Amino acid sequence: MKKQVLFKKTAVAILASAVMGSTMAAGEFGSSMTTEKRIDKKAASTQVSVDRLAEQTTDLALEYRNTLQQVDSLRIYNTQLERQIASQEKQIAESSQEMETIDETEKGVLPLMDEMIKTLDEFVQLDIPFNIQQRQERVQNLVSLMDTADVTVSEKYRKILEAYQIEMQYGNAVSASSGTIEKDGEELSVDFLRVGRLSYVYLTVDGKDGAYWDKSSGQWVALPQEYLDSVNNAINMAKGVATQELFKVPVPVTEAAQ
Repeated sequence: MKKQVLFKKTAVAILASAVMGSTMAAGEFGSSMTTEKRIDKKAASTQVSVDRLAEQTTDLALEYRNTLQQVDSLRIYNTQLERQIASQEKQIAESSQEMETIDETEKGVLPLMDEMIKTLDEFVQLDIPFNIQQRQERVQNLVSLMDTADVTVSEKYRKILEAYQIEMQYGNAVSASSGTIEKDGEELSVDFLRVGRLSYVYLTVDGKDGAYWDKSSGQWVALPQEYLDSVNNAINMAKGVATQELFKVPVPVTEAAQ
């Protein structure tokens, strides 16, 4: 009887031991699983951190390379800018020297231009009196221009040369124009003919009377009858209403020279 009880107790003890062993084993397994999961989470978290650091490192590397490129570009730009500044400084120095030269030149040019205007004025006054009002106004405009401060010396000189060129062109042209002239207290309608500066004549509208300008005496002289038809034809040719052909006109300067 005692043996049976002892056997039962032993069996219960073994069973309890087995159950406890299984429970402890299960507990240890569960703990291991939990630990493994934590390790996996930490590993995943660490990997994410590593990936982020890798991305940041890549971004920083790109930013660094971009910065280096910008530095190189700025260095090149600064070098070019230094060359430009040096070139501008050289130009400024040369311009300053030129300005000094111009100031010296102006001291000689301004009196020369004044003299040119005076000469032109005298020339117009002594010349045959064609377009006299227009030509005198041109000279007076030059006189006023010389006193204008906001006009450059070069522009003033250009205007003077332009006036001289216009006067030169007058000497190479044959022209006809209509106008009036006072004779014996009477105003006559006439046609003027100018042959360069060699001859300046007029005919009345009916073509029966005329005169030529005598430069030496500074007055009109009656036109000889032998010139009337020729001068009339020359006037028509100058107006473009007759074909070009030879004509004769009085040339007082040539006659005086003879």
